[in-house]
Amino acid sequence: MDIQVFQTFSLVAQLNNITQAAEKLNFTQPAVTAQIQALEEEYGVLLFERIGKKLYITDAGRALLEQLGTFLSQYDEIARTMRVFATNKTIRIGAATAAASYLLSPILLDFQKTENNTAVVVDICTNLPITLRGLLDDTFDIVIVHSEIHDSRIAQFAIAKEKLVWVAAASLVRGKNKHRHAKDYPFISFHPGCVYRNKIEEAIDYGRLHTVVEYSDAEAIKQAVLDGMGTSILPYVLVKRCLDDATLVEISDAPAFAFDMSVAFHRHKKINPAMRALLSMFAKHAKVENQLLEYLATAK
Repeated sequence: MDIQVFQTFSLVAQLNNITQAAEKLNFTQPAVTAQIQALEEEYGVLLFERIGKKLYITDAGRALLEQLGTFLSQYDEIARTMRVFATNKTIRIGAATAAASYLLSPILLDFQKTENNTAVVVDICTNLPITLRGLLDDTFDIVIVHSEIHDSRIAQFAIAKEKLVWVAAASLVRGKNKHRHAKDYPFISFHPGCVYRNKIEEAIDYGRLHTVVEYSDAEAIKQAVLDGMGTSILPYVLVKRCLDDATLVEISDAPAFAFDMSVAFHRHKKINPAMRALLSMFAKHAKVENQLLEYLATAK
């Protein structure tokens, strides 16, 4: 039964007048009468009696009206809640890299200028399998990753190259030869399973490093390096200011690292206007050539 029929019945019962109810609902009187009759036929009861020109609600009508009080109030609350979601949208981003926060700031700033009714929630998750699982189970709408995703369900587009640098506190290397081998310093490592650890292991022999402590968080490693605990390999954007003011120094004989950073999303997920606008911002701010805008032009 259409909710409108119950709403019409409730108003007629409150007003005890079909004509007045029709005026308030902007319906014709026969339309209101037809809805009442449909209810009566549905339940096999008489809801109103007309005596002369007056309308009287029956016991069955009063019982229905009492039941509808809670039902219609819950329906109205559901409608209010859904309107909030319709006007205040949320986009969920999973970032498998700490450097994503530096990449995201200018993008989100531009995005909020045009989509200020859309909130963006960013979850920094430095484990690629967890990030990917979040994309596949709809925990995330968009993810930012380093690695190539080998899954036909996922659309992926490179947006930037991330430079990693081998750094040490100036106090640690002061008075020493800056060209000394990086492997001779104590090393502060990412925990196994972290995206950076996986990538760095592909480029160097971790077994030759003197690891003194492991962290899963890049900011924690940066602080340990600043405290002089040892050296580490960190995203350039994370340590740029410290390199500029010479608090940290780059170890010059260390190998250079650069990884592609990509944005990815599920091919079969409906791209709503807000998500399309944000992905367009990723394409606009991309520092490498990609086909994201071309994809969005044909995606539903």
